[in-house]
Amino acid sequence: MRIVEIRTAEELEALAGQWNRLLRQSSADTVFLTWEWMTAWWSSYGVDGELRILTAIDEEGELRGIAPLRRRQVRRYGRAAQTLSFAGDGSNDSEYLDLILAPSHESEVRELFLRRLEQECAQGHILLLNEIPAESTNLPHLRRAGGSPNLLWAETEVPCGAVKLPASWEEYLRLLRPRFRTKVRSVLRTLEARKEVRFGVCQTAEDLRRLLPALFDLHARRWATEGKPGVFGWEQKRRFYYDLSEKMLSRGWLRFTFLEWNGRILACQYGFLYGGVYLHLQEGYEPDCEHFNSGIGLRAWSIRELIREGAAEYDFLGGINRHKTDWGATEKRSTNVRLAGATALNRLFCFGPDWVARARETVGRMLPAPVMALRRTLRSGRIASVSAERARQAAASLYLHSGLPAVTRRLRARYQLSMPQMRLRKRLEPCGRILYYHRVNEENDPFFPAISTKLFEQEMRYLARHYKVVSLEELLRRLETGEGEDVVAITFDDGYADNCTDAFPVLKRYGLPATIFLTTGSIDSGEPMWFEVLAGALKETSRESIDLEIDIPRRYWLRSEQERLDANGAIYSLLRQMPDAGRAEWMGRILPELGLKQSMRGGRMLSWDQVRRMKADGIDFGGHTVNHPFLSRLPAELAYREVSECKRRIEEELQQPVAHFAYPSGREEDFGMWNKEIVRRAGYQAAVTTIWGMNYRDTDPMELRRGGPWENTPAMFASKLDWYQFVND
Repeated sequence: MRIVEIRTAEELEALAGQWNRLLRQSSADTVFLTWEWMTAWWSSYGVDGELRILTAIDEEGELRGIAPLRRRQVRRYGRAAQTLSFAGDGSNDSEYLDLILAPSHESEVRELFLRRLEQECAQGHILLLNEIPAESTNLPHLRRAGGSPNLLWAETEVPCGAVKLPASWEEYLRLLRPRFRTKVRSVLRTLEARKEVRFGVCQTAEDLRRLLPALFDLHARRWATEGKPGVFGWEQKRRFYYDLSEKMLSRGWLRFTFLEWNGRILACQYGFLYGGVYLHLQEGYEPDCEHFNSGIGLRAWSIRELIREGAAEYDFLGGINRHKTDWGATEKRSTNVRLAGATALNRLFCFGPDWVARARETVGRMLPAPVMALRRTLRSGRIASVSAERARQAAASLYLHSGLPAVTRRLRARYQLSMPQMRLRKRLEPCGRILYYHRVNEENDPFFPAISTKLFEQEMRYLARHYKVVSLEELLRRLETGEGEDVVAITFDDGYADNCTDAFPVLKRYGLPATIFLTTGSIDSGEPMWFEVLAGALKETSRESIDLEIDIPRRYWLRSEQERLDANGAIYSLLRQMPDAGRAEWMGRILPELGLKQSMRGGRMLSWDQVRRMKADGIDFGGHTVNHPFLSRLPAELAYREVSECKRRIEEELQQPVAHFAYPSGREEDFGMWNKEIVRRAGYQAAVTTIWGMNYRDTDPMELRRGGPWENTPAMFASKLDWYQFVND
């Protein structure tokens, strides 16, 4: 019997048939030791020169044993050590790793491998053999070798959880605690009764191409709710799963189940059915519909199907917790082994992790609860985040009161800074920045956010002192002719009454022109726009939650102000994507659910008398549609009516032409080329968006850029505005 060392991926590939034949005969047989698993793992995670697979070959040239190892350098406690570990270990994918031995030659091959491993230790290598099953026949022999006075032996038990599956679904349910059993039955019955719900199993390569991205996304979104990234942000991990899944699917070992609702995947469970045992590796579910219990429903359906097919065990793999014991899991164990020559440095390497773990446990028991809470806060980064914000505020304040704005003003008049190269170049043409606001008042109502009148005045004062503020019409003229300095225009959207009562006196005080874009339907009726009605209903409702199935089943909690604000933002984001008719239909369902009897926001829009008064004092007005729909989601005829009727109505009241338009919402997805043509056909000369940026001579006048910055202090407003004006590529 001799050892042949496999060092290249090509040599590993050549073992295909022999490897699995030997594995099936051995007591170590598991999907994590198959040739398919090893080759997929090595192609994604392997490093050239590290492969060290030992094979035992008898006199007839037959493969009798495999020690799937790799050599790598590991740093611990400031020391680099050369180690031998299992191929497959280190990426948190593989479980139940071991030596693969032919039953007919088990003792002989094991002793051959152990002598080789002892030699490696004598030459200074450290063996890190993780995830060996507790019932492995090789583990006692490794322990015996570790008992040598020339070697150090350390082992750590790793808990796992698994369920022995009975012959029927009803027998399985009897393994569960009564309350959880009732929940499982109820959830599965409810989901299977919904015509929108479908359970399924990945069966084709086409299924796989659809399911893997869904798994990656759902897994990441689920962990994001706990402030963690999940495992699939790593490109190597995704590549491994694609390669592995194709190989496992072709062998019939992949068990990838899913639950979809109206064609959208809400939950995935990824594992393998190998040798009558299901091994559960990853899962993901839609966190926004957690109340729908899609994860519970999919696991229940998957276990029931496994039982029907005669599977003997459902293995949750690493870790044991309430989540697994609820499903009937009992503990089993794997072992992590550390074996090395008996030196002082190796002692630290081998036993250091245990010493550190015990020290942490001791410190945790000794320290008071407030100290531990502070430690967790420090580790979470919250204090660092607060400190960084304070530092930014302090820097902005220093900038504002140091005289630097005057220096910046001279610089930005002649130069602009190109990013990210940080290259200063001469300014070749003037630019125009358009700021936009909505409400200006002192209500401090988070459901109807507004800039305070005080802060608005501070911002206007800064603009008046440090910028050339012109009307929108003048800004467009200067861009067209290329004459003069950089300029700023001020705009307001929607047409709120506080634009007259709070903002207009400030504008007059500093002699600043502005343009207000009017939503004429709300001005005529005096009633709030749909999104204000939604916000008011969520603010005033007595409901603690509302369940909606707009795109997927979602539950919105309404128990606190913050939950109501979160619900408002989330529901608005969904409704704004709909065609106008669909949004109106959903509003008709939502408002009665919330208990809204009448609008709470009447009388908050400008009156036509106020509009005429401000127009007489130099404020310009533009169109913002009749009903504030998102133009890109309207039929062309209706979109034209919204745009043109708005213009006609303003001109009727002011007896003057209206030249400018603002797209509702104004993001790229809210209007398209055909919308711009409609605006032009309606007779407007220019239209503004909410796409961030500066405007130049070659900027499309039907797609002018607008933005803030809107900040909560005048110092931040000034510093950001100056910076954006200087860096304006």
